[in-house]
Amino acid sequence: MLRSITFNKELWKLSSFESISYDKQKEILWIHTYETDIQFHSIDEQLLFNFLIAIDKEGFIENKLKPTYLVSSIHTSA
Repeated sequence: MLRSITFNKELWKLSSFESISYDKQKEILWIHTYETDIQFHSIDEQLLFNFLIAIDKEGFIENKLKPTYLVSSIHTSA
């Protein structure tokens, strides 16, 4: 089952995204940026929790998720 979360972009100081989706069975995380959807694989609940509580979520994506867990980036803007 795919679950989605929308963050308060002002509260979290987000500039590139405000929502994510997570499939617990498949361990897939989608980050819905303003330009693309980014898919990450092998994201267990502990790693997802670490992302959710991270103060710098965009830094977490760049430094922790993209180097190891990136599957694809799908351009959604025209």
